[in-house]
Amino acid sequence: MSGEESQFNVQGYNIVTILKRLEAATSRLEDITVFQEEANRQKNVAETSTSKSAHAPSGGNGANETLVSVSSSSSVSPGSSTIQGKETPPEKKKSILAFEQFIHEFVVPFVNTSNQIDSAVGESSKAFADAFVEQTKFLEIVSESKKPDMADPLLGQVLAPMNEKISKINNLKDDNRRSSYFNHLNTLSESGAVFFWIGVETPVSYVSDIKDSAKFWSDRVLKEFKDKDKVNVDWVNQLAQIFDELRNYVKEYHTKGAAWNPNGKPFAQAVEVLNSSTKAGSKDISQGKTSGPPAPPPPPPASFFEESSAPSSNAVSSSEGGMNAVFAQLNQGSNVTSGLKKVDKSEMTHKNPELRKQPPVAPKKPKNLAGHSTHAVPVAAAPKKAPKKELVDGSKWIIQNFTQSDAQTPIVIETENSQSVFIGNCSDVTIQLKGKANAVTISETKKVGVVIDSLISGVEIIKSHKYGLQVMGLVPMISIDQSDEGSIYLSTESIDNDCQIYTSKTTALNVNVPEANNDFKELAVPEQIVSTVKNGVLTSSIVEHAG
Repeated sequence: MSGEESQFNVQGYNIVTILKRLEAATSRLEDITVFQEEANRQKNVAETSTSKSAHAPSGGNGANETLVSVSSSSSVSPGSSTIQGKETPPEKKKSILAFEQFIHEFVVPFVNTSNQIDSAVGESSKAFADAFVEQTKFLEIVSESKKPDMADPLLGQVLAPMNEKISKINNLKDDNRRSSYFNHLNTLSESGAVFFWIGVETPVSYVSDIKDSAKFWSDRVLKEFKDKDKVNVDWVNQLAQIFDELRNYVKEYHTKGAAWNPNGKPFAQAVEVLNSSTKAGSKDISQGKTSGPPAPPPPPPASFFEESSAPSSNAVSSSEGGMNAVFAQLNQGSNVTSGLKKVDKSEMTHKNPELRKQPPVAPKKPKNLAGHSTHAVPVAAAPKKAPKKELVDGSKWIIQNFTQSDAQTPIVIETENSQSVFIGNCSDVTIQLKGKANAVTISETKKVGVVIDSLISGVEIIKSHKYGLQVMGLVPMISIDQSDEGSIYLSTESIDNDCQIYTSKTTALNVNVPEANNDFKELAVPEQIVSTVKNGVLTSSIVEHAG
């Protein structure tokens, strides 16, 4: 050990490690303080809710109802240590309390701001908040239940109320297309997909992706109201903060999706316990009963420096992991590698040339993918976005998420000179663009056929597979990037006007040109290039294959 490293050690303990332990202990104590303060605030809200509701304006009822629904629907109240008389694992109880605190601190103020903007926006944000409340119930079940069979119909029943709230958000957007706050409603509609993080294996990145999707519409709100009304700017910032705080929560408690309790009760039993506690709480509220003061917070966690005197607890802690187990492994010294398997010389490729001649063995495919240890739920294992065909600001057509089941017949769009068309994430459909448009972009499609009359600018095809493009009139330029197995049918007018086709990272592309007998001649676009250097200059030419 160098002298520079030894100066940070006191009697065998590294000062940096000690400081990290102190910071962790301090963080736990601060969490307990926050939960106690939240419990006190819940009590004050319950005592004053009746008097405030009598004088509150009609526009603010949505936020107050959300506060009450969070308190009454959740069987875990801030500061409590039991659920229906049974002790709850501290880490699970903390995750539920943290989610409720997230709703109170960030979602409820967002509802208040929405009510100040417009009644439709307020109603949509109320449904948005209610979906979080329904998700709280589901997370309570997750914390108490073993992972159920994904085909269990009860799982769909539990998630149905949350899905109803999401559908309500989308319906409000569709019913208020002429509203001056249509961009607000579109923002909330795009944000509704965030609730499916419970069934995604990488929920942290999924929340960020939905935030970016909603940002397309929230940026329009900022552009429209940035210099007019600060409330709308605050509304956008509050929604962005909801995404950020949800991502932080998921990162801490549900890194790989909904964290089911492997030692919990059966799923049906956990659902029954939650339903009975919810009914009891609703009955108390309807009869005007007020609960007593919340129970005191759980005791602070044991110090990292304390060693348990009971042999059984030592055995449990070492088996469960934690800091004691880590230091126990490190203190083994040279014995730390005693558990490793010894590799025989006959198995070493650098000492056995015969092994290097053998082809690599492909990994075995798992027999049952459903048995893989994940936390996905069926509704969000592969969330399918709703198909969209709409004209935005009168200048851009958006055609997204269509499949063969969504469009049995060709999708026909009437276009104008000032309009562009974006086609994305579609599969097994045919799209016909009538009239003369400005430009067309085709992105991430599969087995999609597009028929175009005429364009002012051109067509851009990106990351598409097995696509077809037919030009009826004049298209001056076609650009294809990172796409495979495409067929382009050019018109005589486009050929006479020297239509240019640019390709990059593109394979198996055929260009079909018309012939005299109303047939098409297929011309393959070269894929192989040969390059030579002569006199310091790089010269490239197409490789021609004869025979």
